[in-house]
Amino acid sequence: MMGQLVRSGQDWSAQLVGLMCCMDERDKVQKKTFTKWINQHLMKVRKHVNDLYEDLRDGHNLISLLEVLSGDTLPREKGRMRFHRLQNVQIALDYLKRRQVKLVNIRNDDITDGNPKLTLGLIWTIILHFQISDIHVTGESEDMSAKERLLLW
Repeated sequence: MMGQLVRSGQDWSAQLVGLMCCMDERDKVQKKTFTKWINQHLMKVRKHVNDLYEDLRDGHNLISLLEVLSGDTLPREKGRMRFHRLQNVQIALDYLKRRQVKLVNIRNDDITDGNPKLTLGLIWTIILHFQISDIHVTGESEDMSAKERLLLW
């Protein structure tokens, strides 16, 4: 990537602005797509997410999503203080870890604080585990990762 920036002879700042614009656009598309995917599942329990980064911060919608996807019932804190929000998100993260979902550098405060990149990463990980891992490709090995199955599919 950097080699392309140097070789092209164009102004660095213009290229970086263009690169950042593409990244912002990709994040917007992911946010919109993931929000629709979540709402498709949350409608089963009459819940709705408007802003992905805001509406997952207290952990309630995240727990509800995991309950719908898994069929399990999870505990939740009822208070509205930061401690309760952190605890609810931690309940969701702990549940994912028990299900052997690999979470890399995603902490409860990242989601509670509405970190866009890590929230998108968490939702993508959930999609991979609960949706894409169910893809079966005829004649292929069962020990393929969800990502490998998706690419082959």
